[in-house]
Amino acid sequence: MPQLRWLGHAAVEITLMGKRIVIDPLIKNNPLSPVKLGYFQGVNIVGVTHDHYDHLGDTVEILNMNKNAVLYTTFDLAMYVANQFKIPESQIIPANIGGYVEHEGIRLALTKAVHSSEHSDPSGIIVSDGNRTIYHAGDTGLFKDMELIGETFRPDYVLLPIGGRFTMDPVQAIKSVEMLKPKKAAIPIHFNTWDMIKVDPQIFIKGVKERGYEAILLQPGQSIEL
Repeated sequence: MPQLRWLGHAAVEITLMGKRIVIDPLIKNNPLSPVKLGYFQGVNIVGVTHDHYDHLGDTVEILNMNKNAVLYTTFDLAMYVANQFKIPESQIIPANIGGYVEHEGIRLALTKAVHSSEHSDPSGIIVSDGNRTIYHAGDTGLFKDMELIGETFRPDYVLLPIGGRFTMDPVQAIKSVEMLKPKKAAIPIHFNTWDMIKVDPQIFIKGVKERGYEAILLQPGQSIEL
């Protein structure tokens, strides 16, 4: 069954076409994580938006647990992971911000994000099976090109950071929803993991609904059917 599950912070699991895709899998050092690393046995694709520790997270361990799983991320970050942690080329899908890459029926694309990183530019990730499209914005501030992301990829669901300080805050994330125009719902992520990103997510939920879009507030571990 196609579904989306929030695993706390920016970690999200998406199941499409029987494939398990996990994005930014911070688990061991995630105080909100409802699962342990063993949960990721059988994962097919690991997407990473950028190299900060709370997003690269436990990627290497998950790839080592699943020798048929692949890492999808920006070229320089992919090469860093491959070389630094001895991940074989067969487990790497290097890409960059641009068009779709298809892997076993799952379509993946990287988008612009306004943030910082050491290896490659930060990014957002698009995941689609041709019928459903999910946009994980990664860590980002508000930027006008979100309009282009909305027009180009026409996301059904958007996962948006709202914690402020390092990313958009709830009010800025509301504005991003107006630009992205999700067909189904907006879901907040990257908030309340630590005090530095503590916010009231109801500000986002209320503001999004006032603008005529659906918003879903998940608790860590909760999932929705796509």
